[in-house]
This record gives sequence, structure tokens and C-alpha cells, in this order.
Amino acid sequence: MQRRKFLKTTTAMAAALAAQGNLPLLAARKRKKGYSGPQNCFTEPCAIEPITGHLPTFSPAAAGRMRGAFTARYALVICGGSAQKSRNGTSGSLDVSFAKGQCRTLETREGQARTPGNTVKTTVQVAGELSTASKWTLESSVGERKDLGFVEKGEWDGKTMTVQSSAWKQQHLTTHPLIARWALLPLLASGRLKKKPLTFDMLDDSTLRANQTLSYEGEIEVPVKGGTVKLDSYAQTGKGIVPTHYLVDDQGRVQLITMTTVNWALTGV
Repeated sequence: MQRRKFLKTTTAMAAALAAQGNLPLLAARKRKKGYSGPQNCFTEPCAIEPITGHLPTFSPAAAGRMRGAFTARYALVICGGSAQKSRNGTSGSLDVSFAKGQCRTLETREGQARTPGNTVKTTVQVAGELSTASKWTLESSVGERKDLGFVEKGEWDGKTMTVQSSAWKQQHLTTHPLIARWALLPLLASGRLKKKPLTFDMLDDSTLRANQTLSYEGEIEVPVKGGTVKLDSYAQTGKGIVPTHYLVDDQGRVQLITMTTVNWALTGV
């Protein structure tokens, strides 16, 4: 194809896609009142874009606290794409508990057709006002396949993170406090991050996600079952992760966590 013809063709295609609202970097034409045709698949605010198909069935937890000793359960909400709303379904659960200086999690992901389910258990020793990790254990199992299961153990001395299994050992230097992903819940519940962003290194299961920033974005209105609620939105960005949003109610309960394809919705505290 000649270069001029190629440019002419692709420009026409781009214009057509933009008019339908399917190019996120190009503005679509303003919709007329009552228009019910194709919409831009990118939703505002972006914090809820991956779960717009789930929100009409979501009822925020109305009791319990996420400070001190507590337990919480989340549903795993998957996102399989989006049109006017995200295509969502649930595919597992997560139990989180804090007690006696430990953060424990049990994550269960359901199997699909020929794919067996997966279970991951973690126990993290936490300490200090930031609940930094000192020692942890991870146990992973895949259905009935005992040959696919493994155990990893780790520790952090304030400067170096060490992780090992029966077959290997790794060490990573850290430059910030090391905080396990789910140990962020009580920090978010405290409201302290409204005043100052948190810079940290994240322990994601047994993986280091370095140079993370968690900051307050403001209050947003979220449509849920039976109406709308106002939630505080916090955004986490950093090395090795997709942007993650935490939506917190006025009692400090982290109601929703959105991460694009994998998201979490609180079902009880």
C-alpha cells in the first residue's frame, strides 16, 4: 500500500473510532441528550472503571472496623473487558485477619473448565506504626496436584529482604519500609494517609514491589445497589504494579480495591 493511501485510510479509521468513543486518547463528539448508542469504554472516575458491571449488585458492608484485631472477607471480582459497563464476575475470595502482631490471609481462586483452583495462605509478622513485615510464610497449592504446591519463607532486617524455598534463595535490597499488601488495610482505615502520601516497598506475597506511593485523591460518589455512596479514594502507583485504587468509607472500612482485571469487593468485617 502506498504511504499516502495508508495514511488516508488509517486517519479515516481513527476518526470513525473516535466518533464512537473507542479511542481513549481522542475526544469523542459530545452526545446528544437521550443518545443510547456506543459509549466510551473508559469510565469516570477511573477508580471504579473495572467494576461498573459489579456495582449494581454491591452492597457496602455497614458494620465492623479495620483497626486493631479484625477479620475481613473480600470477593474476587474479575473484569473480562468493558463496553458501556465492565463485564464482571466473581471467581474466588480472600480472608484477611489481624491479631497478635500477625496479618494472615487465605486467598482462594476458583478453577475454570480444565484449570484447577488455587489456594494461597500467608502469615506475616508485622510491627510498628506502619505494620512493617519482619518474617513471613507463604503456602501455595493447586487443586489436588501436590506436585505443584510450594512453600516460601522470608524475612526483612530493615535493609535486606530475603526469600527462600526448598530449592532457591534470593535477597533484595530495600530503600523504604517493607509493608505487605494486605497490611495496608489498617493504615488506610486510620485516615493518616489523607495528610501525607506513604512511600514504601510492598511485599506482594513473596515478591518485592519497590518504590510504591499511596496517596489520597479525594472523595468520589460510587453507584451501588439501591443508590450511591461517597467513598474516599486512594491511589497506589509504583514499580511492577498496575495503578491500584482503594475506596474507603467514613468508618475506615476498605470497601473496594480495583486493579483492572483482578479486583476486590468487601463482603463483611
